[in-house]
Amino acid sequence: MVPSPCIGLCRLNPRSGFCVGCARTASEIAVWKDAPEAEKIRILSELPPRREQLAVQIHRLPWTLDDLREFVISALKAGGGTWVSGIRGAVGEFCIDAHEKIRLHSDANKVTAATPRGAISFELSDRIHALSLGALNGPQNRNIILLVVPRRVRAPAALGLARIGSDSDAIQSEHRYEILYDFGLGSAVANFSIRTANQELIADLNRCAGQSYEAFLSEVGEAILRTSPARVIRNAIGRIEVFTPIPEPGGRTPSGPHTHFLPDQLKQSDDMPANIPIPDFYVPCFIYYPPSG
Repeated sequence: MVPSPCIGLCRLNPRSGFCVGCARTASEIAVWKDAPEAEKIRILSELPPRREQLAVQIHRLPWTLDDLREFVISALKAGGGTWVSGIRGAVGEFCIDAHEKIRLHSDANKVTAATPRGAISFELSDRIHALSLGALNGPQNRNIILLVVPRRVRAPAALGLARIGSDSDAIQSEHRYEILYDFGLGSAVANFSIRTANQELIADLNRCAGQSYEAFLSEVGEAILRTSPARVIRNAIGRIEVFTPIPEPGGRTPSGPHTHFLPDQLKQSDDMPANIPIPDFYVPCFIYYPPSG
């Protein structure tokens, strides 16, 4: 089944007659639902020059679920690019370096990959849309892929540190007894958490339950730095887990999987990092950056 190229920006350009979101004409949009597959493919073939004419920066890729699975698996290899998840100011990044051991597993609905420094999982379904990002700062951005799901009305996310309990969804079974604590950032897009089996840190975090991140980090931030627990970023279709040590304030970001927790940026309450023009119609889950060079 050929998916619709609609991305929720439904407005016709008065000069060209093309939709500023999908680049189809009004008549093409009207007949799309009942059009035969061959006609849909023909329409899709007409869209690239129209998007260039409209300077459209982002468009939906006509991927099936099998296409999506094939892409994800192909990118989970040494030097295969970087996956990012989170919200502005609280993100995790996963990548695989040369010569790293990879534990890759895939089935019809799930793909996971784990290395000594991190892990990532994807729950695949037809609700996931793949968007291609056009050139924002030059042609190097053309292959950035966004995995998103249509936005639904959701209850506001809880605020304050929360003990989730044993992380039964941990990607590797040996981590499922460890205790997960969510930072309670109030985002319905992604959750930033830490996971630990350190009993002293668990006691400290239990004591801070319900506190804002500013409050509990002032109290137990040094303990978190000292023990460097796993960081876990969860979204609507998967998660990233990071095992590399947390650098000291002002220290260098480690190579490979890592996290950024930047309170000044968190105050801006953005779903995505700066310069990512995702339509409000979607909830962002993962950004894929291809390898440079």
